[in-house]
Amino acid sequence: MADELSLYEAILEGPGSNQLARLLEGMITAQVASVLARLGVPDQLAGGPSAADELASGVGAAPDALYRLMTVASAYGLVSRDSAGRYSLTEAGELLRSDVPGSARALAVGFLGPPMWEIFGRLTEVVRNPEPVNPAAPGGVYGYYAGHPEQAVWFARAMGRFTAVLVSQLAKADFQPLTIGRIVDVGGSRGTLLGYLLQAVPTARGVLLDRAEALAEAPGYLSSAGVADRAELVTGDFLREVPPGDLHVLSHVLHNWDDEHVRTIARHCHQAGHPGSGLMIIEYVLPDDAEPSLAHIMDLIMMLALGGRERTRAQFEALLGPVGYTLVRDTPVTDVLPWRVLEFEWR
Repeated sequence: MADELSLYEAILEGPGSNQLARLLEGMITAQVASVLARLGVPDQLAGGPSAADELASGVGAAPDALYRLMTVASAYGLVSRDSAGRYSLTEAGELLRSDVPGSARALAVGFLGPPMWEIFGRLTEVVRNPEPVNPAAPGGVYGYYAGHPEQAVWFARAMGRFTAVLVSQLAKADFQPLTIGRIVDVGGSRGTLLGYLLQAVPTARGVLLDRAEALAEAPGYLSSAGVADRAELVTGDFLREVPPGDLHVLSHVLHNWDDEHVRTIARHCHQAGHPGSGLMIIEYVLPDDAEPSLAHIMDLIMMLALGGRERTRAQFEALLGPVGYTLVRDTPVTDVLPWRVLEFEWR
């Protein structure tokens, strides 16, 4: 946001007013950026400056409405406007393009559209009565995605962006799993993590299990990673069963669920494993005390969206021990986000 423009800061006074104004205006700024990305305006501007009416014809928008959106986007520093009324991307706006390194378009579209946007409007209700409330679909977040495959693709891309950062951190640490062989990525979406693991372990083969809409971009991604010939795609529901393997991987899966469902998923993995096989869990593990951590923000999102939660290491051990798993290695990967890789052994 441009430093000199803040709707709420103009009417707030006292120490901390600047910070509070930015927080209160987040509802507006987030949607301005998200709608620009969803319409593809930054991609249109990649070819050079354009007026709002020219952009409108290219992105399928109403000229006057888009003009009004663009003027706000310029106030927030996403675009600039010249004397001829033509708009250009700023450095921040460039990140909303599809074709730039580190593109944030998938994050802006996948994480700020329904149903994720609507659940935060119910925060008061959920804090009073901790049940996930999702007005977008009776089946909750994933019920919505099942009925809206286009939005599901954007969500998978957004998750893939996070996983790509995770993978870069694993590569930086030269991480390799303790257990190798047939790797089953349970709920692995487009296969970003499985692609890395197959590259890191050239002798391994992989299975990618997820819903059909989540797997839509997996063939292309695994092919680009050079591992498609060693990866099998399986459409299924891990709450019912998972394919057999030597290592079952659950990355950002268990935090979606309450304790009962976590035990069910882990039990299915255990049934599909064997003595000496492994279970790898990658999550934002909560600190043991109440110290500030980004994991607490994700914990709030999980409470709202799905009735799930983030957990401490001790909580994971308490849940998975009775199912038949023993923790054998805990690898922090915390340079960027509070990730931990918890590796369990089948017993």
